[in-house]
Amino acid sequence: MASEAQNERAGSRQPRPFDPARAGQLDDPARLTYLPPLDLLRLLDPPAGTAVLDFGAGTGTYAIALARLRPDLRIIAMDEQPQMLAHLKRKLAAADAPENVLPMLPAELESGGESFPRVLALNVLHELGDAVLRDLPRRLAPEGRILFVDWNAAAERPVGPPSEHVYRPGEALMRLRHLGYHAVLAGEFAYHYAVIASWTEPASGRLAAGSA
Repeated sequence: MASEAQNERAGSRQPRPFDPARAGQLDDPARLTYLPPLDLLRLLDPPAGTAVLDFGAGTGTYAIALARLRPDLRIIAMDEQPQMLAHLKRKLAAADAPENVLPMLPAELESGGESFPRVLALNVLHELGDAVLRDLPRRLAPEGRILFVDWNAAAERPVGPPSEHVYRPGEALMRLRHLGYHAVLAGEFAYHYAVIASWTEPASGRLAAGSA
């Protein structure tokens, strides 16, 4: 099991996954100030009445914020760590919680077989291994795209991972393009950059990459 997890992370810049014991950091309201959900929503530009996959949703801070801004969307909040989703489910039990957020583990997402016109990958590019990044386009609907937003190694930051564990914007573009994405820099925030990516291989190549 350990070697399988290591293989999934091969190619990532951060050596270990985010520690669930630090989950409280993900609920810091300051995050919504230096990385405004409305700005992310504008970059995502999801079609009305569709679903957005929040890939690596953590405790769901942004899944809930996006759901409140766009009640017409279904926000699928996927995370590989059950402890993170447990935090999210407690939030969703509140009386004022949005009803359009659905927490999922990867196996649940896989069994559903749904594809998405938009995927949000927030603060996970530096953690994802090459195999996961090559497989991620299987989640995209035709003409779909992924919004990668991650910590900027070039920015002086009082928060986030060490600079050596994350990418400069140009490095992120190079990595994604090397893996087969068409990727363009979409903007920069106080401590983050945003990249919009689509998959350059045809659907047959997409399936092959996922089954490799």
